[in-house]
Amino acid sequence: MKKVLITGALGFIGFHLSELLLDEGIEVVAVDGKVDDSRKVEYSEKELFFARNANYTFVDERIDDASLDSLVSECDAVFHLSVPSNIEGQRSARVLEEGTLITKKLLSACSGKRLIYTSSFEVFGRRYGRITERTPLNPSTVIGKLKAAEEVVLDCSDEITIVKKIRLPLVYGPWQRDRHVFQHYLQTGALTNSFLLEGERFHFDALYVKDVCEALVKAAERKERSETFNLSSGREGEWQKGVEWLIGDKVDVRKGSVLTCTVSNKESVKKLSFTKLTPIEKGLEEQRNHFMKLQQLYPDYYSQQLE
Repeated sequence: MKKVLITGALGFIGFHLSELLLDEGIEVVAVDGKVDDSRKVEYSEKELFFARNANYTFVDERIDDASLDSLVSECDAVFHLSVPSNIEGQRSARVLEEGTLITKKLLSACSGKRLIYTSSFEVFGRRYGRITERTPLNPSTVIGKLKAAEEVVLDCSDEITIVKKIRLPLVYGPWQRDRHVFQHYLQTGALTNSFLLEGERFHFDALYVKDVCEALVKAAERKERSETFNLSSGREGEWQKGVEWLIGDKVDVRKGSVLTCTVSNKESVKKLSFTKLTPIEKGLEEQRNHFMKLQQLYPDYYSQQLE
């Protein structure tokens, strides 16, 4: 790859993916409308980080307003990471309509290209037993329903477009959003009342963001055909292990149930060499250190975030 486009490029995964690609000498066209006013400091820091890189072009537009045909034309691959704004506060029907329309528009612009799309374990809903890429989808959350609907859109791609669907568990690391348990605990020193729901949504698995980005790049380099991958740590209770490391105590997430769920990583290990993953203790330590630096730089901003 010589040049790529990333939607949602100033987001959590988008930032780290941009950094990885630029380090490999690949040109990045970054599209992000910066629609969340509460993240102004974050946007500013991320833009400053890339400001002097000649291979980085930032497009300050919402993806539904951008001229995608023109932006995609010179790119080898497109990474579709964006989601509709304020997704937690919208009605399910509106989220699905907005998200699928954007994905249809992007898919049309990507004809003949490679399109890498980040989905979520939430498309599976509540499951027991072993999940593979062939497990039927049964989403119950808003984001799960959106990702499942967008996957259906992508399944209708033309024969010359290569689509890689990458389903993710919880992704953590520097710049993780504070709505997730790990970052919320770092900022507040407390768990949310409904923290167990996050574990259930992601089937109690978690991956470090830089490991995820490396897998996304490897998926993009595979030109053979369209594929779907479930990225899993392959470790039992990884999310729970992260919570316990943060709070320094044990937590019981199974509530006495003998029924468990595991997500197979066989395909991602075989085809993406998804091994040698970052230990969760090391990843969370880097996330904590990064947040502590931000607190020192912007004490007023982060004190306001807790109010």
